[in-house]
Amino acid sequence: MNLHHIAYVCKNVEEKARSLCEQFGFKIISEPVVDEYQGAKILFVQTGDGTKVELLEPYGENSPVRKHLDKGGGLYHFCFEVEDLTKTLETITCDNKAFVVRPPAKAPAMKNKKVAFIVTAEKDIVEFVEK
Repeated sequence: MNLHHIAYVCKNVEEKARSLCEQFGFKIISEPVVDEYQGAKILFVQTGDGTKVELLEPYGENSPVRKHLDKGGGLYHFCFEVEDLTKTLETITCDNKAFVVRPPAKAPAMKNKKVAFIVTAEKDIVEFVEK
């Protein structure tokens, strides 16, 4: 399991990307993409060491990231790349210390790779993306 990206909720992905590029030398590595399943407009930037940051802007009335933005936004989740998404979800949730909140679905912002979201007992949101 390797870190794929860190997600950050903001009001406007294009403005935040520009700001991160100007302030910290980040590089924009994707075009904005609307993912209706996740209820977000998504844009990826990358740090100098190659770490990807997913910028999320609420999209639609039922956007799950809207509540996070209403609380000020910021760090939202970590995403880990895994070999077998189904097996990972079974392993992570088998002891009832985490549960799946978004079952596997294709993610347009990640070249339609399958992703799924869990929430841990400590209320951490974690995304998994299948290689």
